[in-house]
Amino acid sequence: MGNIVAIAVEKIQKYIFQKIDNSPQDKKTLQNIIAASNQVAENILDEINEEFNILPSKEDLILWISGKTVFRSDLSKKEITEKCKKLFEKIYRVYQGQIFLKYVTFEENSNCNMEILRRADRELKNPVNKSNILKNSHELLFQFTEVNKKPEQYIYKEKDKKWKDVFLKGMDDLAVQDERYDIGSSDGKIAIIKADINNLGRIMSSLGTYDLYKKISQLLEDKIKIDAFAEHIKNYSEKEKCDLQLKVLPFYIAGDDIFYATRIDSVFDTINVLRNMINNINTEIKEHTNQKVSIELSLAVGVVFVNNHQPIRYYRQLVEHELSIAKKKIKTEKSLQALVGISMAGNSFHIYKNGLGFGECDGFFRFTKEIDELKDMLQKQVFTNTELHNLLINLEVESKPEQKFYYTLYFLKPSLQKGEIVNDELYFKYYWLSHLIEESTGEKDQSEKGFDLKKIDNVLIPKIKLVLLFLREKYSNPLDEVEYQYIKSTNLVSKIRSVMFHKPLNYLLKSMNKKEYKERKKNNHDELINLFIRIKNIGKRLYLAVDFQISVFFRAKTLIENGKKNEVPSLFEKYDEMIKSKI
Repeated sequence: MGNIVAIAVEKIQKYIFQKIDNSPQDKKTLQNIIAASNQVAENILDEINEEFNILPSKEDLILWISGKTVFRSDLSKKEITEKCKKLFEKIYRVYQGQIFLKYVTFEENSNCNMEILRRADRELKNPVNKSNILKNSHELLFQFTEVNKKPEQYIYKEKDKKWKDVFLKGMDDLAVQDERYDIGSSDGKIAIIKADINNLGRIMSSLGTYDLYKKISQLLEDKIKIDAFAEHIKNYSEKEKCDLQLKVLPFYIAGDDIFYATRIDSVFDTINVLRNMINNINTEIKEHTNQKVSIELSLAVGVVFVNNHQPIRYYRQLVEHELSIAKKKIKTEKSLQALVGISMAGNSFHIYKNGLGFGECDGFFRFTKEIDELKDMLQKQVFTNTELHNLLINLEVESKPEQKFYYTLYFLKPSLQKGEIVNDELYFKYYWLSHLIEESTGEKDQSEKGFDLKKIDNVLIPKIKLVLLFLREKYSNPLDEVEYQYIKSTNLVSKIRSVMFHKPLNYLLKSMNKKEYKERKKNNHDELINLFIRIKNIGKRLYLAVDFQISVFFRAKTLIENGKKNEVPSLFEKYDEMIKSKI
């Protein structure tokens, strides 16, 4: 038997980002860098083939995918190591030390390709192997030589431009100009999105046969690249009858990473494209494996909104922070239910599997529907952006949580007229106040859920900022010509009553009992308050108002006007005795 050679290309993404950061953001340069997402790895594979002459004899080829190859060779280990060292040093020089070539060779002691692949993975990941590579090329690595800038075309061999009419050519094209104020300017906010595919490693390690491993590896390479992304955008635009073409600028799409910029009015649509991509890959994996693989790929997505003309490395740092939040949440809290986890400017959303989760507070599709409803209410002048912005300012200026909550209650206080139980304005206020309801513990707890004041900073403020952004005319799409009906069920009416009336009153009364108990004890006022309010426990702690007739208050008013205010408590006490049986 001969020897096995395994070579893997590392840090391509880092190299691409470095090129983006260090290059002028002109259209030609960005196009070349974008094209390099897949082509850097392909070019290196070409170098490997040239050195070892692999492809003409395909029976020796075990794996040949972008960024990785495993093959048989009749050369001795010494000859293989020399060739790999030569390749390593050439790649190191060409790509200015930004790309690392890992290689290993071992004797073929098995005819099972799957066993060979598994051993190759283990050997490539072994830290000892990396140390040996560094030792073999230490003279080059520790040379201090001037970096010569090579022609870009050496790196980027654009073979295919299927996507040239799909993607934008430069960053300035992302900024939406306001015809009233921004004539001739490319300033403005843009969206940066970075997605990471989860469970790839788990799926690959669960594949039992070589043929299956090879098929799935090729499938993933074909589905996660710039051409595939462009195809999904075109298909989505046709199916949904929306214009998503020439609204996206990809930076890097390969491996398990997708990184791009888009116009703000296209954020929702591009996230839907990502969902379609991951759904499509999961479906094909099931078809290839005859449903034997139970693990599904999921997607974590980070979204930030930034001003144009900032360095791309700054965008990347911000979006990777959001991405890390989305990854943590989907892995720890939503691993079984969610297909896509999204962290968008401090707001968490999920796309659930099998079309479920629409009723969940963090449902992505629910949020997109809410934005349309809020746009409709804005057009109907149910509220103004200025009012919402003033609420945001007051919440951010105030430091004490309770004062923030009191201001929130004041801003969202119900304003009912003509005997209406619910109306559009009340629904608008309910929408915001409902963000502060305590989370369910999941246990059979009959106690009433109150307000969680921590949610003002963690949930309410980020959501107001996000909504204000999407409500801006220059960043939003036109509404469909439909009649929006916000309140569709009696169940929702019941929730509105609870959130807008019962819970605020219960909170205020409970807060008053806690804060003013000692003071009231001194002044013997507890008895008087208890005449008007009853605490009743019926599974939930409720504060009930005593049903006094209006005539009693007129009599009390007369006593006070006649200088007999000391008789007022006894007046209510006597009346209270009469109605106790009703409560």
